[in-house]
Amino acid sequence: MSMPDTTVAIIGAGIGGVYLAAELGRRGYRLRLNDIDDGRLLPIRERGGFDVEGADPGFAAIERVTTDPAAAIEGADIIVVCTGGTNQEAVGRGLASLLRDGQTILLLQGNTGGSLVVRRALDAAGCRARVDIAEMDNYPYSCWRLAPTRIRPIVHKRFLQIASFPGNRIDAVFARLAPLFPYAVAAPTIASTGFTNANEMLHVANCVANAGKIDRAETYKFYAEGVTPSVGRLYAAINDERVAVAAALGADVPNLEDWFERTYGVRGASLSETCQLLTTNSDGPYQATGTPSAWTHKYIAEDVPVGLIPMSALGAAVRVPTPAIDAVILLAQTLAGRDFASEARTPDRMGLGGMDTDEIRRVIASGFG
Repeated sequence: MSMPDTTVAIIGAGIGGVYLAAELGRRGYRLRLNDIDDGRLLPIRERGGFDVEGADPGFAAIERVTTDPAAAIEGADIIVVCTGGTNQEAVGRGLASLLRDGQTILLLQGNTGGSLVVRRALDAAGCRARVDIAEMDNYPYSCWRLAPTRIRPIVHKRFLQIASFPGNRIDAVFARLAPLFPYAVAAPTIASTGFTNANEMLHVANCVANAGKIDRAETYKFYAEGVTPSVGRLYAAINDERVAVAAALGADVPNLEDWFERTYGVRGASLSETCQLLTTNSDGPYQATGTPSAWTHKYIAEDVPVGLIPMSALGAAVRVPTPAIDAVILLAQTLAGRDFASEARTPDRMGLGGMDTDEIRRVIASGFG
């Protein structure tokens, strides 16, 4: 098998980074893996990568496993940031002086406005390298992590979007990234990726609706049991608002039912039934989904400040009301006992403060300035 002539640095050794490393390493990409926590990296460094099980088994070798970001990205063609949305600005600041012309940064995933805040962070930190920024709308894989270095894939998502910021760089960016993600399609702008991100649609409302279980640290099947018919109705309400805001920004994004069908080939008679099938099917991507045991879990601590809050803020900027999303935000903050204002992505932090709909569309398509 010929080895892909691409070096990929993965920033973040959480679930998203590990699954990506397992997939790309098995396919022969030259990989580096970076994290600030060496405890996460130690078993991977000792093994030299991951043992990948399943229908297409193999060993995913990683040539460099390090806490040093400079060592990780030196000579890398593509830098994939898998740190979670709340850390993306800090990663941008940390990489600013290390980047070199021609590199591509991919946010996996961008949440809402990730490319905007990273571009501003690079500029504020004085980055002079000519780099491209891109984002994906969702994580591309679902897997079991059987041990620190043993991975068993469950499913590859069939519908993924990659967008660049600015949007007019998409042809060059997608040509570089498409070989890594053969199921992906090019999106016209980050309005498409940001408003197709399913996590904030699926996670926060589920947690709010199952607050008692979270307080008691009860283990429950997050989707099969957590998405009752009434929670399905809440999903539908917030998703209608998401689609409407995206449309005002010029993005045609799928509703949740269509997204499930495009991505997993599953569509039940209701959202509740669909979520059950996605958990109980033999290849169900949600069979491995864990359940939050505290309100500090990323399903709240990430998906509220960098997912729902900027969606609501952009809705206000383009004069599309989002009462159901706003209610979920308020309930999530109240139940968590935490105000996310200090870390939330506001229009100002995204570089869109005071802009009208046409100006926001222009920035997303053509960049700042």
